[in-house]
Amino acid sequence: MFIALLIVGGCAPSAKVVRERTLSAADVMSRVYARGSAVSSLQGNGSITIESPDGSASGSFDLSLKKPDSLLVDLHGPFGFHVGTLMLSRNRFLFYNRMENTALIGRPDGQTLNSLFRLHMEFDEILRSFTGEFAAPRATDSLEGESVENDSYVIRFRTERGTREYHIDGDEFVVESYRLLDSAGKPTVTGIASNTEEIDGVEMPKLVRVIFPKERRAVTIAYDDLALNTPVVCSFTVPKQAEVIDRQ
Repeated sequence: MFIALLIVGGCAPSAKVVRERTLSAADVMSRVYARGSAVSSLQGNGSITIESPDGSASGSFDLSLKKPDSLLVDLHGPFGFHVGTLMLSRNRFLFYNRMENTALIGRPDGQTLNSLFRLHMEFDEILRSFTGEFAAPRATDSLEGESVENDSYVIRFRTERGTREYHIDGDEFVVESYRLLDSAGKPTVTGIASNTEEIDGVEMPKLVRVIFPKERRAVTIAYDDLALNTPVVCSFTVPKQAEVIDRQ
């Protein structure tokens, strides 16, 4: 009888563990910030794809990122050719085009970045995209609503021009998706993070996609390797013979 009970017990369907999602919006966002704060630096490589109405371009990249104000990306085209280097700091934007031997220097604002990449992104938004954090609520934003959908927390903030919406994994507190909606409720920016993996003790998405629906543009970042909180160097020296284009 004892053996029979063991067999019956072993064959019985296991109960699915359902965790209640009872945290407040403040607590959820606090845990999201804590995960982001656990990353002080990042080194990685992978592939990047930029889509636009004119077509799409893909390549590989090597990245060094140091919070809160430094980013260095080496871009490679087909067959691994080194095509350029992007350096961003709080006060300086630099893109060196190796193919044309030109260096574009300017301020790291949306206007400069848009003129080169046709992407309406600010400095902090770019840094946070590489770490899968996306744009944070601003001090002027106010909580609009909170709910639970498909086992994820959904938190909305009212902005000066619309709404920010976050879908957050209720176990790992990673932002799975982000939307910035205009006053008519139409998305102007959509961010998606997936393929989450624990890297050096921190849950990190290895696939990040940022979409600009109105411009029909998108950027997809797919990491192959990632290392966190190691010493990184984010400086770059322009070759002496390069033509410098100063837009500051």
